[in-house]
Amino acid sequence: MKGILYGNFLLNKKWFIAAGITAVLGTAFCAFFVSLVPNNEGVVATLFIGLQLVVLAIIMEWLGRNLEANIKCRFTDITLAGGISRNMFVTSELLKNVITIGIGLVMCIIMQLVMSVFDRRFFTLETVKIIMVLASSCGSIEWIVNPFVIDFKSAEKAGLVVGLVFGFGLVLPIMVLCNVLTEETESLLSGFITLLSNGWLLLILLGISTALYVIFYFVLLERVKKGDVC
Repeated sequence: MKGILYGNFLLNKKWFIAAGITAVLGTAFCAFFVSLVPNNEGVVATLFIGLQLVVLAIIMEWLGRNLEANIKCRFTDITLAGGISRNMFVTSELLKNVITIGIGLVMCIIMQLVMSVFDRRFFTLETVKIIMVLASSCGSIEWIVNPFVIDFKSAEKAGLVVGLVFGFGLVLPIMVLCNVLTEETESLLSGFITLLSNGWLLLILLGISTALYVIFYFVLLERVKKGDVC
């Protein structure tokens, strides 16, 4: 399993490099904007959270594409036929996801530390909690995509289906509801961020993410056991 993980991460290092470049350039822009217009920290804070989401999205983009590539070149079949059990294969996919989330989370925290030089409010316990929830949420959604990648043989189609269902069916209504409950009007994310700071929404989202990981671990396992992966 170590060899599989090492090989997959090494072959997809370009996504981590791209995420790093985005993080550096985006953080530099936000820092410049804060120093140039010091009275707009709220706007920059929202923009900065959006930037961290972009970094997380880039760094996790390789997961579905890597599975698709392994399926199309029949590497997945070779792996499963070469002594790797179905459980071990699914566990390796889970580890790819979790490790990638960890790297993305560390990258975002470093971004927050850099921004805290200009304003300490960019790196607090609350900002770390928020990015942890966002990272785990993004990771769990990416994890859900895997069974659909096997069925569609396409990461783009699978991501589009899951993205539309979760984006318009779950995420957008939650954002709107949070703004209604908090009476925030600054941005679509402002009410969501306010409720995350209160703690209970954070725990709910972490619980949902954990449940999705567990449920779709077995969904993916059953799909792999069903055969016809490639």
